[in-house]
Amino acid sequence: MALRIELDSYKPGIAKFLAQKWSGSSQIDILVQRNQDGYYLSGLNQWNPEKNWHTLENMSVENEKLTGYVGEWLVDSLVTQESQLRFLIQIRDKQNQSYVDGGVVSIAETVFSSTASNAQTTLSNEEQVIEHPEQVNDPIVEDEPPLIEKSNITSQKETLVEPIETEPESEITPEKPVKSKSRLGLIVSIVVGCMILIGLGLAAWYFLFFKNQLQPTPTVEVSEQCSLNNISTDDLTFIQQCLQTKPETGAIIQIITEAKKAGKCNIAQRLYANQAQTNANIAMLYAKEYDEKFYEVNNCFEADKETAIYWYETSLTNDPKNTFVKDRLTQLQK
Repeated sequence: MALRIELDSYKPGIAKFLAQKWSGSSQIDILVQRNQDGYYLSGLNQWNPEKNWHTLENMSVENEKLTGYVGEWLVDSLVTQESQLRFLIQIRDKQNQSYVDGGVVSIAETVFSSTASNAQTTLSNEEQVIEHPEQVNDPIVEDEPPLIEKSNITSQKETLVEPIETEPESEITPEKPVKSKSRLGLIVSIVVGCMILIGLGLAAWYFLFFKNQLQPTPTVEVSEQCSLNNISTDDLTFIQQCLQTKPETGAIIQIITEAKKAGKCNIAQRLYANQAQTNANIAMLYAKEYDEKFYEVNNCFEADKETAIYWYETSLTNDPKNTFVKDRLTQLQK
């Protein structure tokens, strides 16, 4: 289930951190990733391909709301990036490290980097020295419409209006009636031909499309290490053992689907997040889990526009020619 993570303003370089729907403790680590290249935040304005977990101190949890304050190492690193970038924050419970959840962070427009405090100080000093000049209002000049003499208008109308000559109506000669029997035969043949074509079209549609849809979708073979029936350890160990067998994309998708049905949401979410970084197809399916257009009510995911955009963008990074993903991004970003 995606968390709703927000950074709200406090003072330049410091922001209020809020993660809603968090079911863990207040002792946490976070992992910050940007969608541009999949790099992770390792320090102040430092991004690397390796994962780097950061411990947040003095956090509190109440009514599934995780709150606290974060410093410039995080605020400056996010605010100084390009405006179109999006950031995914994963939160790990230090008391139960198998519990990991995350979401796309929403940064308020009033969150500023630490350098903004210096700019504000300089600005306030300048305002004390500079006197406010008197406002000068430019007069608004309304152009009067030119006067047009009535006589000129009358003369122009007289020259422009000319008598319209009416042409005599041409004599219409009645056409000779066509034999009703020949027309009736033609209509009957056309109707019969259309019915034959419609029948052939319906038959083709049935055999080519409808009949194929009735056939069950073939299942993908899954190894014993990836079978949900053989889970004897915690979720994280199960996922690691499963991925060591290097399952194909179809097998991973089937495991995620079975995990959702069985209510094993942690496995479904972690498999999605792990494989979506490099697999465009899985990233697209992960985005559709949050896309309101394709969302179906379940216990593991909730519709979330920002999260859908993040994973669509991740999918497009690995497959820039995917027209479906491009179209969904265009629609969601309007």
